[in-house]
Amino acid sequence: GRIAAHNLLQTNVPLGRLRGSLHQVPGTDIPVLVTYHPAYLLRRPTEKRKAWQDLQQAMAFARQHGF
Repeated sequence: GRIAAHNLLQTNVPLGRLRGSLHQVPGTDIPVLVTYHPAYLLRRPTEKRKAWQDLQQAMAFARQHGF
């Protein structure tokens, strides 16, 4: 969600612009993929498709890197 992404990435970039790209937690080599908070998806079910795409991207990244 927005609050977690903003705190982890130390940014105020809108969530819609953060999702879909791989980011790194500043000062670390920890990769982060941003997606919507589950409560947001309950309020906005039309966004579930984007969240599913985010999860598929995360799974592809995990498989590529042996997680």
